[in-house]
Amino acid sequence: MYEIGNGPTRRPISIFKIIFFAAILAILTYIVIKIFKLEKVVLKGPQTVVQLITDTGLKSDKGRTNILLLGIGGDGHDGPNLTDTIILASIDKDGKDVALVSIPRDLWVASISDKINSAYAYGQDKNGQGLAAAEKIVSDLFGVPVHYAFRIDFNGFVKAVDLVDGLDLTVDNSFSDPHYPIEGKEDDLCGLTITTQNTDGKDEQVVKDATGSATPISQINDFNDPFTCRYKTLTFKKGPTHMDGQTALEFVRSRHGTNGEGSDFARSARQQKVIMAFRDKVISSKTLTNPSTLIQLEKTFSASIDTDIGSQEIPLLAKLGLKIDPTTVRRVVLTASEDNSVLDVGDPGQFNGAYALIPKDNSWTSLQNYIQHEIYNFDTQGTKTTTEGKNTTNSNP
Repeated sequence: MYEIGNGPTRRPISIFKIIFFAAILAILTYIVIKIFKLEKVVLKGPQTVVQLITDTGLKSDKGRTNILLLGIGGDGHDGPNLTDTIILASIDKDGKDVALVSIPRDLWVASISDKINSAYAYGQDKNGQGLAAAEKIVSDLFGVPVHYAFRIDFNGFVKAVDLVDGLDLTVDNSFSDPHYPIEGKEDDLCGLTITTQNTDGKDEQVVKDATGSATPISQINDFNDPFTCRYKTLTFKKGPTHMDGQTALEFVRSRHGTNGEGSDFARSARQQKVIMAFRDKVISSKTLTNPSTLIQLEKTFSASIDTDIGSQEIPLLAKLGLKIDPTTVRRVVLTASEDNSVLDVGDPGQFNGAYALIPKDNSWTSLQNYIQHEIYNFDTQGTKTTTEGKNTTNSNP
């Protein structure tokens, strides 16, 4: 029993501990400010603080913020500004519903007379406004506003994944890809020669092997490509696995996988799976309490990304991202591989001889209605009809 005014004996707190914890707090605060580039925000006063508290400040439409995610090869790759990955992420204001709409790179865009994977490059070449061009094209095609865009190159992706010590995810199906391009060998002739040959009075370029057998370049495709040294075989086994940056990049870029993994649907599902795995690693306590990792991530992103997300909006998006439950993320994949898919393969003769995808029955209105329904009118009970025409429930991608 203690006398009034007296209490239990307390051990004095070491001044060293106070200084130590204050220093740690100061370092972490500095890192957060640097990685999210919040210097201007901190100096602007209470506006952003109020927005953080009240969940306001982000651009939105019908309670959702739409962000275009783009992945490019970058320097050292063929078509460095062509987008290999195009995903429209739509997040509701509470973070309780997220739709990831994977857009096939072969979708034709009449306004630029090219495929949608060239939209960013088109803008960059025209006036250095690749993000704005890609946002406008996606918005016009699907009839939904695109509020922000985020572009990262392959090298930045690999470095970022390695900085968080790789990704832990589950491979849904075992598969091999014998046709994965080897960086730096895009123009390797593999001991073959390219020459001009006259056939039936017409000159054409052909590839000749050591025996003199010739194959017209116009007839070469993924199934008879003679330049075998340009490719390697990838193999992934079903089940839980850990991937470093390069392996994760190969996992999402593979286009010729066996066991059904060569389809746009499967590839898009892998891309979305990796995005969520990376998100989980970045917000993990191991990453957030490691100042060195945060500093290196900030340097990597600064050198590898292009975005129109403002400094005041970054903390708001970060807060929204922390609310997302991965099990509620919905995958929406646009394909032409099934009878009930929303896309068709177009006639190459109408698209400069290229393989191109167009809306079913060439109806852009129907495609827009489909996308808008998937984003805005999702059944909150968890059941929906996917692009593949199957009823499914929310699941962790």
